[in-house]
Amino acid sequence: MGPVTGAAPAVIPVETLHLNLLGPVEAQRGDAPVKLGGPKPRTVLAALILARGRVISDTRLTALLWGDHPPATCPAQLHTYASRVRHLLGPGVAVERRRPGYLIRLPEQGVRVDLLEFQERAARGAQALAAGDPATAAGELRRALAVWRGVALGGVCDPLADAERDRLEEERLVTLERRIDADLELGRHAALIPELIALIAADPLREGLRGQLMTALYRSGRQADALAAYRAARATLAAELGLEPSAELRRLQQALLTGHPSLLSRTARSAREAPPAGEVRRRGGTTVRAPRPPAPARVETVPPPAELPPAPADFTGRDQEVIRLATALAGHRPRRPDQAVHVVTGMPGIGKTSVALQTAHRVKRSYPDGQIHLDLRGSGPRPLDPAEALGELLRLVGVAPHRIPADPDGRARAWRSRTADSRLLLVLDDAADERGVRPLLPVTDGCAVLITSRSGLYALEGVSRTVLAPLTPPESRALFTRLAGTSLTDSEPAAAAAVVDACAGLPLALRVAGAKVMARPHLPLSRYADRLGDPDRTLAELAVADLSVRDRLTDAYGRLAPPARRALRFLSAPGPHPVEPGTMARLLGTGPEEADDLLADLASAHWAEALRHPRGPAYRLHPLVRLFAQGMLAAEEGSVPRVLPQHASWAATRTDNTA
Repeated sequence: MGPVTGAAPAVIPVETLHLNLLGPVEAQRGDAPVKLGGPKPRTVLAALILARGRVISDTRLTALLWGDHPPATCPAQLHTYASRVRHLLGPGVAVERRRPGYLIRLPEQGVRVDLLEFQERAARGAQALAAGDPATAAGELRRALAVWRGVALGGVCDPLADAERDRLEEERLVTLERRIDADLELGRHAALIPELIALIAADPLREGLRGQLMTALYRSGRQADALAAYRAARATLAAELGLEPSAELRRLQQALLTGHPSLLSRTARSAREAPPAGEVRRRGGTTVRAPRPPAPARVETVPPPAELPPAPADFTGRDQEVIRLATALAGHRPRRPDQAVHVVTGMPGIGKTSVALQTAHRVKRSYPDGQIHLDLRGSGPRPLDPAEALGELLRLVGVAPHRIPADPDGRARAWRSRTADSRLLLVLDDAADERGVRPLLPVTDGCAVLITSRSGLYALEGVSRTVLAPLTPPESRALFTRLAGTSLTDSEPAAAAAVVDACAGLPLALRVAGAKVMARPHLPLSRYADRLGDPDRTLAELAVADLSVRDRLTDAYGRLAPPARRALRFLSAPGPHPVEPGTMARLLGTGPEEADDLLADLASAHWAEALRHPRGPAYRLHPLVRLFAQGMLAAEEGSVPRVLPQHASWAATRTDNTA
């Protein structure tokens, strides 16, 4: 038999050329390595591939090969390295001279570049993950990562490695985190924990891996370990970078504390909301399969609370007090115990809330987990109960109402757990007593508390106190001028000084006076000053809209015990002159020790000012408190003893010998 004619010609298989950058830079034709030589030809090859078909200039190639110190012969050497790469790669790959440099053209078939394969698979995996197909995503992303053989760009010159290696490593880590996300969606959380621990040990500042470890631990039933992982992340970031965790990581920690549904995988959330298998509904005698429920919307974690009311725009004075408080609150941990809780105290109307809010706004950036203001209503007829306050606090930090415990102890425990490991600023405004405050104090030193109270809350342990005195005459004039306007105060300086003197450094009184004269621009300031100067009209004139000095004092007076109220009334009888306990005992008809205790209690509650005298302590009242107490004395005792002169300027009687 003759030869068979018309037979197809033999096909010679073309060996694939492999160009690898994700590890040592190398080339391989089939199974045989291509000998590229030293670092410089490898650098030229890698740089051309990374340029993705664009021209890379001679200047750029020179910098990548020799850095800032190229040799005089670098143009000739550059030509030599490009020619060598062209020769080694063969005719299928074109290394072309294109002014002002070189480019590489790769054929559509027969050449495999590991970087391009990695990026294509990583993109397909990311798309699948976004489309809700974690199984496909996990497979593609795992195959993308398998392309890597070690540290990218191995064996090239340092300038190229410095310019490109971190970018490529970031692409790898992002792909790795997406693969872990896909595995978490597939319920592989338990198996991921050892891998994540090892990855974090190698890259401890990678917050994405930290968050994935927290999620994997939580889904494995290890909530305490998940919170411990957050504490470890926070400590590492603080020690290495002096930074707090990112907002995303902090939101994840808050979700861990509340068991937020966003911690569950998409599959688990769907399973919770899906109807029982086989559920049917009957309509007109016909069996109808229930429609599939819609895919649950993504549940976002609750953002950190930002509940601070605005600080007064016309805040004046108190510079030293605010600086001291802000310095203590803005300091980095660890703190002394007395740097975590601060009580701002003083008489009614002295500006406690204004100081607290001014300070809180100044330091709020130091508390990324939130800032909360809660009015405890301590000066009103019904102070906020601690259990009510705890319920409100838990709601403000994102605890769903149905998850808030009903009993006070349960709420206190939940609040402590919820604020553990947080940097939260809590402003508790107008506290009545220690009982209403103690359950609300967080136990972690990352949190800080500003409390305002007419009482000094001296039974609270480990706190610092700022006692606010009346404003100085210059501060009082500055505040009244800001409130009433420069044109008015400059046109009647004597009347303005008289108004300021009548307000006796009390910010509430100055605020009322400023508002009142602004509301009556057609009346001369001297007329208002005359009215304020009349002791029988002073308190009545210090009221406008919902602001009233008399009302504020009346509310606080009602919270005093009957013996203290009686002592306050009689302490007003001697006018501006200090009263010693012996004199007070004769006025009250009591023993000296009882009178001494009553006066000391009034001073600690900031109703009276304690003065140092050679014969022992003596006490006197603020001028506006004295007018109020004299009115109560006349109403409840029937007469006002005139044992000493009554009239004296506040500025003239102000002393610095307070106890």
